[in-house]
Amino acid sequence: MRILLLHSSSDLYGASKIFLQTVKIFLKRGHHCIVVLSSDGYLVEELKSLGVQVEIINLGILRKKYFSPTGLLNRISKWYRANFLLQKIIVEEKIDLVYSNTAAVLIGGWVVYFVNKKNLNLKKVQHIWHIHEIIEKPKFVQLILKWCMRYRANKILVVSKAVQKNWDKGILLYNGIEPMIPSTKINYREQFLIPKEAIVIGMAARIHYWKGQSYFLQIAKAMEKLPVYFIISGDPFPGYEYLLANMQAYINENDLSDRVKYIGFERDMDCFYRSIDILVLPSQQPDPLPTVVLEAMQYGLPVVATEQGGALEMIVEGETGIFIPLNDVAAATKKITSILPETIRKQMGKQGQQRVETYFSAAAFEKNLIEAVET
Repeated sequence: MRILLLHSSSDLYGASKIFLQTVKIFLKRGHHCIVVLSSDGYLVEELKSLGVQVEIINLGILRKKYFSPTGLLNRISKWYRANFLLQKIIVEEKIDLVYSNTAAVLIGGWVVYFVNKKNLNLKKVQHIWHIHEIIEKPKFVQLILKWCMRYRANKILVVSKAVQKNWDKGILLYNGIEPMIPSTKINYREQFLIPKEAIVIGMAARIHYWKGQSYFLQIAKAMEKLPVYFIISGDPFPGYEYLLANMQAYINENDLSDRVKYIGFERDMDCFYRSIDILVLPSQQPDPLPTVVLEAMQYGLPVVATEQGGALEMIVEGETGIFIPLNDVAAATKKITSILPETIRKQMGKQGQQRVETYFSAAAFEKNLIEAVET
């Protein structure tokens, strides 16, 4: 099968990691893959190392900053040009399937519609849309996307039951993660001279208001008298650099620089997970199926998350981690403090590893993806 794959970003965060894994599976199955991204980045390097043809075309990715009438007009202008270029690829490369990854890639279904309507190919091109997002507001955007999912896709794949419920449709396909490549980098505990007996709590996510970095810092402030250190990994979405400045200002103004370490984007995440004892993901909006939760569990780490979204399907309360409330620093601090003892952390971590192997393994993801795409 000849597959054209469209993805929303060129980073190496959660959805991009799963996208890269998907490409590897398609290649393993003998399919010919062509990938189109909107910009250059780490993902492009990874794909080219696999021998994959990568094209850079502005796909008019639908981000929240475009959730307005004027924003949508801006996107339409990008879709117009992308539509022409993608149709050209589909025809010239004799594409059988267009695979759109994330709800932000709205163009895929429309390109397939126009190609099929004009009979540009000898046979109908199929469109599969892999949805990773939960979008509740604004309502008009949700309705537009629901309409497109109904009429512009042959199959909808969703990463969690929470995503399935949000869109009222989709074949459930849980992400599965591959073993992480060991890093040769120095451990962050050694780099920052963190005492061996200290506990390190980590957070890894793009810096964005809904990911909860500010909540994480408030928790760190509340725990400043405990032998606990904090490591934050991630860089800001373009246009949100001010959030990083605000975060660094909070650290300095509250004298947290000795205990809170910001490391930016970490490509070798093995180094990050080897440096922490607990992962905290304090998302302020429902996170569909955060990959970092699976990665941390794979490393035998207990996971703390706000009680919403896909985390509810990944974490077993009191067994593999705990849930904390939204915007209640005192309650969150109390719950996190309760799992600091080593015996509790080790037991939770062990059960988390078992849960990943059972429900979120790379083998299970590969099997279910092939079944969903090839049948």
